[in-house]
Amino acid sequence: MRHIIPATLLATALSAAAQYQPSGYLDTAFGRNPRNMAARHTSSLQAAMHADEQQPTRHPGLNSPGEVIRHSRTRDEKQSRNGWIWFPSTPQNFAPYLDSVFVPGNTCIQPCDIISHDPLSTAAQQVKTRLSRIGLQYNLVMSANYTGIAPHSRGGRNDFASTNNSLTGMWYLLKKADNSQGLFLSFEADWGHGFRFNENKSSAQNTIGSLSNPQGSYRGGNEVYIPNLALGYSAFKGKWVGMIGTIDTSDFLDQNIYSADWNGNLMNEAFNLNPCLPLEEANWAYLTAWQPSENFYAMYATSGCNGKVNHNPFHSISSNAWVHLTEFGFIHDDVAGMGKGTYRLQYTFTRYKGESGFGAAVNIQQQLGRNSPLGFFSRCGWMDNDAATVSNVRAAATAGLVLQAPFRSSGWGSNANNDQIALGFLWERAAVAPYRHKDEYGLELSAVVQVTPTFFIQPDIQYIFNPVYQKDRDGEFIFQIQGVLRF
Repeated sequence: MRHIIPATLLATALSAAAQYQPSGYLDTAFGRNPRNMAARHTSSLQAAMHADEQQPTRHPGLNSPGEVIRHSRTRDEKQSRNGWIWFPSTPQNFAPYLDSVFVPGNTCIQPCDIISHDPLSTAAQQVKTRLSRIGLQYNLVMSANYTGIAPHSRGGRNDFASTNNSLTGMWYLLKKADNSQGLFLSFEADWGHGFRFNENKSSAQNTIGSLSNPQGSYRGGNEVYIPNLALGYSAFKGKWVGMIGTIDTSDFLDQNIYSADWNGNLMNEAFNLNPCLPLEEANWAYLTAWQPSENFYAMYATSGCNGKVNHNPFHSISSNAWVHLTEFGFIHDDVAGMGKGTYRLQYTFTRYKGESGFGAAVNIQQQLGRNSPLGFFSRCGWMDNDAATVSNVRAAATAGLVLQAPFRSSGWGSNANNDQIALGFLWERAAVAPYRHKDEYGLELSAVVQVTPTFFIQPDIQYIFNPVYQKDRDGEFIFQIQGVLRF
């Protein structure tokens, strides 16, 4: 018996097959389950790089999947089997967790089901592709943010608009042809501008009187701020990395794929890093990282803690202003059937204003189901009285749930978009009096809507209970919305 397939059904099936046929480009899918990018999402990529040139975006905080590490890693080896390669187009080997931290990737275009192609995304990818051919990989984030506070304060500002910019990256200067070792330069530059307000006098944080900073995206100042500029070296096939220079330690330690940055994650700064830990920046520092196996890594950083912004870091070096921070990470692909998880233990020893102190913290990220789009994160920490004087936070705990691309087979909320919804809770205890409230609490709800391959919109709402320095009220609403270009 012959089956007759209606023409409309056949056309629909052929169209779907054309849309989802493998393209040769890799979609990292939040770092969980990399897959081939659907052909209909690659028009901007095809115009900017060949598929075998792509080095996918990394997601710090989780082992980079093998598919991501292998993608285009052999390009330089085909050119030279012996000796050293200057300004290589691919980075040297790094162990899987260190790869997620020390390799940005050269891909800025992400799958998008709303506007899948635009000239700006193509142009940004072309620039990124060309620079990666001489070893320069980076992430450039440019955003515009509006913040409103309610209820209105007496005589103070309640609305804040700003531009926020951050450039981070690695320049791979030299590597062995067999990928076993290499030299690189790590860098970060931040700048921004507040419209009709000054960060030090009338920011959202100062207006509310809070210990936490709800406007974590703001990178304001009168000049470009350089918190990180350091030389790095990797050896033993990427199992060990050492760095020296002016280091922003928060770029490497205390990572978490569910809550690590203001652009795309929760926006209150308390969720971006542990408020207790002395994660110093713009100070002379040393950092070393070691990953002997896929399931364990260790990092150690030692840094000054009294440096001035954009000043010679050597002028601030003092044995009475120094911090030490150690982190041990345990990584598993499947924790008790729940999926991928990373569990970190952190310890700090500080010397500040002639007093020695110590503290401890934990950092957890856990997928809630082997194939689930739902994830959990938490950071908790405690400092003794002397260590707390560095960060002004005696104890803190943050936790939250993140739902990534869970809703539909196409469009917003689907795997074709890097959309997500996040809900977080924070608690912080102040270390330095005078304060009206000793303990501060907060809730935040945030969503990401990807509009183009390089642009998304993020609405956000927070409520801060008992802001520690607020004299008039016991709570404030903070409404934010930002548009982010991520190149």
